[in-house]
Amino acid sequence: MTAAEVDQAIRKTRLVAILRASAPDRLPSAAQVLVEEGVRTLEFPLTGPGVLEAVAEAARTLAGHAFVGAGTVRTVEDARRAVDAGATFLVSPSLSVPVIEFAREHDVEVLPGTFTPTEIDTALHAGANIVKLFPATGHDPEFIRQLRVPIPEAAVVPTGGVSLTDAPAWLAAGAAALGVGSPLTGTSIDTGDWRRLRSRARDWLEAVS
Repeated sequence: MTAAEVDQAIRKTRLVAILRASAPDRLPSAAQVLVEEGVRTLEFPLTGPGVLEAVAEAARTLAGHAFVGAGTVRTVEDARRAVDAGATFLVSPSLSVPVIEFAREHDVEVLPGTFTPTEIDTALHAGANIVKLFPATGHDPEFIRQLRVPIPEAAVVPTGGVSLTDAPAWLAAGAAALGVGSPLTGTSIDTGDWRRLRSRARDWLEAVS
């Protein structure tokens, strides 16, 4: 799978599902449920033990059906371990040009974390195709609308605090997609309530369609 394929999937489905769990072994099952409902890009943040193993399992079982990525990638070593585990895209909480360069060298999509126009422009010049706007709660949709006047090529993915209610406003303002964690999953992964997870996934997919 190439960076271009992941880029296309993110822009087409307009939703990056962020999956966290107190027990990482639940993540592949949750990912399977979301993919069955139509989610195509799934991010597993590297914030605890066992997540790389979950990335590897999900990447193997969902190959050809979805793209599995790693989040909270802050260093080149993080990126290397994630790609070795099978991640097809990388997401960072902050801007790291070395991580962008690593991703470009390995034909892996990367969403660097940005907050300001300067960081967004720096990421684009470093080779990123899409950037993560984090935390989105620090901005409102008008930020993207204004940003895309001088930087029209900026493909921005607001992440962190995006709600189901304001999702349409972000997309209408020009967001390429939305990164959504707990507003999508709630407590469903930890409780194993797959029926509830399916319902929430349908609500979000309808909101971004």
